[in-house]
Formats: sequence, structure tokens, C-alpha cells
Amino acid sequence: MRLGNYVVSALFILSIGCSSPEVKIPENMLTQEQMMPILVDIHVIEGARNGSIMLGDTNGIEDYYAKVYEKHGVTENQFKSSFAFYSDNPTVFIPIYEEVLDSLKANGAILAKKGVDVEHED
Repeated sequence: MRLGNYVVSALFILSIGCSSPEVKIPENMLTQEQMMPILVDIHVIEGARNGSIMLGDTNGIEDYYAKVYEKHGVTENQFKSSFAFYSDNPTVFIPIYEEVLDSLKANGAILAKKGVDVEHED
């Protein structure tokens, strides 16, 4: 399953989230602080690659994900298991995604000031 499908699933879960007691994050999971910049990078990659073919680019999206994992010093399995855990626990995942969205909007504003055309919903 592509990571994009995980994101869609997570957003669905977030949209139907319910209140629950405080969730204890297992020690083997990435922290919320570790997840946020990884998710930002993944959204940037997926946004850049979505629906477009980059001429001369022979890398698949999994190659880009591997670079993100390497950049942040995590393995694919660490990220995917942490993503699954947080997806199953919307009360801890929603704040992460709020920060991710804020960061993406801020990055878009910076690019817009530099004259780069960026489309996003407010």
C-alpha cells in the first residue's frame, strides 16, 4: 500500500475520531516531534510528484521516501509502524497533522513571497 493511501486512511480516521482517554505512546514508536518533519517532507514529495512526470527522473516515489527516512535517521519500518499507531489514535495524531499543515502553509507562504506560484486551500 502506498503511503498516500495511508494518509487518506489517516485523514478518514481523523474525520471520524472520537474522544478517548490519554494514549500512552509505546517506547518503540517515533515521537510526535519526530513524526511531524517526516510527514512534512513526505507531503512535499507527494505534492511535487502528484500527477506529474518529471523529465529525466527515473526514481520511483519509494526512492524519495527512502531519502526522507535516511534524512531523519529512521527506517521505513519505524516510520510505517509509528504511522499506523498514530493513525489508530486520532487524539495524538490530530495535533501532529495540525503542525504538519501549519508548516506546509508556512512553506507555501515563503515560496509565494519569493515569487513561486503555489496553490493551496486556506
